[in-house]
Amino acid sequence: MKNCATRKCLYRVVVIVAVALAQRGITEAQAMPIQSTVSDGSSAADNNLIATEMPSSSIPADALPDAPMSQDQSSGQNQQAPQRDQTQTHINLIPLLPPKLVAGTTLTAHDKWEIYYHKTYSPAAVIYPLFGAGIKMANPKKGYPEEWQDGMGAFGRNYGNMIAQRTARSTADFSTQMLFHEDPRYQRSDSKNPLLRVGHALVWTFVDKSDSGNRTFALSTFTSSAAGGFVGMAYLPDGYNDVTHAEQRMAMEISGRAISNVLTEFEPIWGPWAAKLRIPKILPDWWVPQSKP
Repeated sequence: MKNCATRKCLYRVVVIVAVALAQRGITEAQAMPIQSTVSDGSSAADNNLIATEMPSSSIPADALPDAPMSQDQSSGQNQQAPQRDQTQTHINLIPLLPPKLVAGTTLTAHDKWEIYYHKTYSPAAVIYPLFGAGIKMANPKKGYPEEWQDGMGAFGRNYGNMIAQRTARSTADFSTQMLFHEDPRYQRSDSKNPLLRVGHALVWTFVDKSDSGNRTFALSTFTSSAAGGFVGMAYLPDGYNDVTHAEQRMAMEISGRAISNVLTEFEPIWGPWAAKLRIPKILPDWWVPQSKP
């Protein structure tokens, strides 16, 4: 009895901490000035950045001082390069995977908010749980009541459970990264040895990088996993809404984080192969949110 009371007390502490982190993180993100990753055509720094990225032999004659480029042409070039960088660096097309870390780039609060929004509320993030709910319906857990196993109501409950877990996990992840200045991106290993690369991905689950580029304890791994694991105690059926099952779900969340890092590590290998499958494009261009100038 005493052990049960201790676990309930621990659960309350975890919930209070998760809610506090979420509120503080979102408040801090909204309070900080928004810095768009897309140039508006009026920033001299962006113009200089694009100029330095272009080889000297490829600069057209129209770019010389005596023949300046037209405003439309200059604006188009300024927007194209940052958008390409954002798609490859700041957002992963697959919300289940973290974006890749490029050395020398620092994320702003707005960049972190875009990653959080894409992983939690983008159309892709809403569609992926449909497949997970279908799998749960096809393989129901032992002891689940009928209203969680059969019919559209059961599908809605399983889908809602996956959405709630994703939202709680991503919100705690984002809040921790904002408060403790963690970089949400994953940095691939420079090694060519597959075993070393797998080891690098697993270690990154527990030790990642800060906004300043230094190695740091990956606190967000544990806060997000706790949030995703314990949120089900509020609505899951009896027998699955206890602390023991919440701890098991938390362990699965940490395992999923490690698997996500391994997939991201080898994404340059399996990514082109997956693209060759020629799967019909179901979602339109709003699959990935675009920054507004």
